[in-house]
Amino acid sequence: MKRLSQLAVARSLKRFLYNGALWGAYSQLVAVTGPIFTGYALWMGLKESDIAAVASVVALGGLIQPFSFMLVSRLRDQKAFVVRVGFLEISLVVSVLLVPFLTSSTGARLALTSGLVLAGTFMGHLVSPLYNSWFSTLLPEEIRARFLSKRMVLVSLSAMAVGYISGKYLDVVHGEYLGFLTLFIFAWAVGVGGYVLLAKVPFPQEVRVERGTSLGRVILLPFRHPEFRRLLSFYLTWAFAALMANPFYNVFMIRDLRIKYATIGIFNIIYTTTTVLGYRFWGNIVERFGSKPVLQVLMVPRVVLPLIWVVLTLGNAHILLPVIMVVSGLTFSGLTVAVNTLLFGTVPEGGERSAFFASWAFSNGLVSSAASGFGGLLAHLLSGYEASLGGVALNNIKLIFIVSSLLLGVPIYLLRWVSDVKAKPASYLLGQVLRGNPFAFAYNAFLFSRAREVRQRARAARAMGRSKSPMAVERLVQAMNDVSPEVRVQAVKGLGETGAEEAVEPLVQELSDEESDVRAEAAEALGKLRHPKGIDALFKALDSEDIRVQISAIRALGDIGGKEVKERLYRKLLGPFNRLLFPTVVEALSRLNDLRVVVPALEGVRGYRSSVIRLQLLNAACRALGAGDRFYRLLSLNRLELAERLYDILENIRKQLRNLPPEPRAAVSGTLKELEAALEEERYEDMPELALELAEELKGKGETFEVGLEALRTFCQLHREGRSERPEIFSVVCLARLVECSFPSHSLL
Repeated sequence: MKRLSQLAVARSLKRFLYNGALWGAYSQLVAVTGPIFTGYALWMGLKESDIAAVASVVALGGLIQPFSFMLVSRLRDQKAFVVRVGFLEISLVVSVLLVPFLTSSTGARLALTSGLVLAGTFMGHLVSPLYNSWFSTLLPEEIRARFLSKRMVLVSLSAMAVGYISGKYLDVVHGEYLGFLTLFIFAWAVGVGGYVLLAKVPFPQEVRVERGTSLGRVILLPFRHPEFRRLLSFYLTWAFAALMANPFYNVFMIRDLRIKYATIGIFNIIYTTTTVLGYRFWGNIVERFGSKPVLQVLMVPRVVLPLIWVVLTLGNAHILLPVIMVVSGLTFSGLTVAVNTLLFGTVPEGGERSAFFASWAFSNGLVSSAASGFGGLLAHLLSGYEASLGGVALNNIKLIFIVSSLLLGVPIYLLRWVSDVKAKPASYLLGQVLRGNPFAFAYNAFLFSRAREVRQRARAARAMGRSKSPMAVERLVQAMNDVSPEVRVQAVKGLGETGAEEAVEPLVQELSDEESDVRAEAAEALGKLRHPKGIDALFKALDSEDIRVQISAIRALGDIGGKEVKERLYRKLLGPFNRLLFPTVVEALSRLNDLRVVVPALEGVRGYRSSVIRLQLLNAACRALGAGDRFYRLLSLNRLELAERLYDILENIRKQLRNLPPEPRAAVSGTLKELEAALEEERYEDMPELALELAEELKGKGETFEVGLEALRTFCQLHREGRSERPEIFSVVCLARLVECSFPSHSLL
């Protein structure tokens, strides 16, 4: 069979997605430890230990996987074998509906139920190695983690919807046989539908199992692979510890907590919703940081979860169970994506790929059976046990939860030897994930990947940056190469908003690219990051032929600051006068509190007719003097508010002047009185000269005072020439700063 085209692979993967959705619904209804099957078993009269026994027996189904090679290798149409045996699997499992009609004995019902489910499970495991090899062969490595998480999302959504609706339905029919009959027939339909979809997927030649593969080779070959062996050891100890308690969670809710099926369905919705979000989130995390650090981080809450179940009571269950479901969903989704991605990456390419999957399932079947059997044995031995520990009532099921938690410490120890070439340290992962809002990033990364409209993609790119998650950097760097200029602009701006050091280098490269149309935005983004690594590139951008790039570079340098930056910008100010650049340079230097810019800023007012630019220069001069944005804030007030605020400032000045000796105080008080009168009578044109006269009488000292005094003189000259703006505001703000310099322990503004 020739190599599949990209289109054929895309169509095949879409069918695998739909296949997963159908099987998600099927599994929710027939899983032995699920609420529907558990409820059916309890209706038939089985006990919790019986359900654990069924789970233990069913887990033995995985033991047949290595033997499947002996049969499959002799078949010509191996694809048809998968579909037909899968049909038989579904039919056998659903046939448990017949058990109540065949016997009334509880023991016989247990045996029949176990036998039918085991037979169906054998059929499923018979085709499982071939199916997994088929799936993994078609799945490209570069999208493996994302596709697996996407498929798991559909599986979870399907299970969530079916779980809630089926639970609600069972409550309506009061958990009677007719309700279970309807649900199991529906399970048969969707289960078979999943295999029907597989019939339309191409079966690559390299997936075929050839003759000559011995049973010993199938079983032993994977165990000679050290990386696979270490991963399997970790997973099996984890599976044993987790699965020994798994059959009892639904039993505990139904029997001990007396929770209705519909309510369990709501809890499952919470769990599944969190799991769905977790799949999308952890898929991106695993793809970037590797699987091992995710496992290291998530195994810790996984150990704690069974202990939370121990403290559940009728009184607190409805409060704690939603918390348990959220934590469980996030933990399960991350562990599942990490383990599956690691498994697919560890299994070598080639025709023996199926053997590794078979050994994995064979070992997992043994351990799962042993775990469920061990849990059932404990439940039986401890039946009727009651005790109290620290005020917490204990019974047989709660003791099983405690044992499960203790045993989960073993895989944490074994995880250190698991190999993952892509892995970053767990501490690095935590540092990246805990910064910013990881869920906002994951949500918008999902929107960006799904959106097709330019504006939607642009908004999602910007929102990824605003999440301030370092994980957004890689996606935004990719978005900088988007065909749409709007998306490129928002991606660059988003990089600046991440606050991540990792964003500096790609922005420097973008700024240095003469052909880039987002160089100006890249410069501004570097300013927002305020990292010294961006300074050299911004210095070079000051000489760019593109005036937009120069302006952005000046603003960015003003944001970054530092002595070197201040000197470089001041040299730019002293260079040839450029009407477009001058206000920006003045603005940047004023934000750096460079007193040298005050007088040049005021003198530069003469070069502009625009009152907006003049006011900008006056505001910059006040800021450089140390007034912050007080000029701007006063400018934004309406006339009544402004008059009141200016008068309050003059009153504060009067209070400070009381600290002067009597003779100079008498001299300045008269001038201040005239200044207040000019404000009250709205003779604003007289205020600059009065403010200058009062300032000169203060005879203050210090560089700021001297520069401020010179600023007032320059402004008065501008005012005489008719080139000033808002003299009442500048006069009062500048005068207040001079008084503050004379009495530095008090703030007047």
